[in-house]
Amino acid sequence: MDKERQNKWRSFLLAFTLTLVLLSAIMIATVMAVQPSMPQTDRTRSGDEFTFRPQAADTLTMAVIGLGADGPGEFLLIRFNPQYGQVPLTLLPPEAIVTLEGANMTLREAYQKGGGNTVKAALSERLGVAVDKYAVLKRDAFIRIADTAGSVVYELPYDIIYQKDGFDINLGAGKRRLDGQDIANMFAYPGYESPQEKSKVLGGLVAEIVNQNLSAAGEEISSGLFKLAVNLIDTDITYADYEYRRSAADFVAKLDTQVAGNLPLQGTFLEDGVNFELAEKYVQLIRQYFQAVG
Repeated sequence: MDKERQNKWRSFLLAFTLTLVLLSAIMIATVMAVQPSMPQTDRTRSGDEFTFRPQAADTLTMAVIGLGADGPGEFLLIRFNPQYGQVPLTLLPPEAIVTLEGANMTLREAYQKGGGNTVKAALSERLGVAVDKYAVLKRDAFIRIADTAGSVVYELPYDIIYQKDGFDINLGAGKRRLDGQDIANMFAYPGYESPQEKSKVLGGLVAEIVNQNLSAAGEEISSGLFKLAVNLIDTDITYADYEYRRSAADFVAKLDTQVAGNLPLQGTFLEDGVNFELAEKYVQLIRQYFQAVG
């Protein structure tokens, strides 16, 4: 691969995997969201010069899976939609019930059955949306990538205090800058009062990670960060995926707007208290913001 292609690949990786990876640390929870903005865009011509505007074909939907010591944590579904200047996303717990060839199973079971490809198929069948690609990331890899990429500023609504692996975790309430370890510790915090509360707190953090790292989709990407991410993630994204969407990724990186919008999980645990049934209202909301099929 020549130098020019390497530079393009760096831009692509950050646009379609690294920023997503930053959203998918181990133990990511469900998201409570604000609606994304939807600026209309198209291809236009001014005088003799063309102005690039992304098209529907430039979109890409991806499932990102965070792995912990006990297997997969929460599952992030995210859509790169440059045509409308959007990055809608939603996070589902591993206990969420999906379907594969008509059979019910949890997302955790889908991953254990066939990895990222099976998760893609199961999410697509249950939600009725196209899921194009996947990425899988372990906890240690997430922390390394996040620390290399940079920190995120976020306002904690209350103190995050607990013990983990014999260490005291203490993140004070208020606006603060979080590094990779801090973010991972927030996702692992066992003290959220409810799934809804956990969703609200972590959903805001997820949105800030996307919006504050949006420039990663542009052309000026660290070579060291690129090499690190390539070696640490498992994904089926190819160079061809980038080549087709290179201009669209750079377009989104330059938008002066908050592009990330998080769609709130809705549903309920079944009587067994383990498996989580997605509400049909939630499924319909996902179909509005992601590419519905069938």
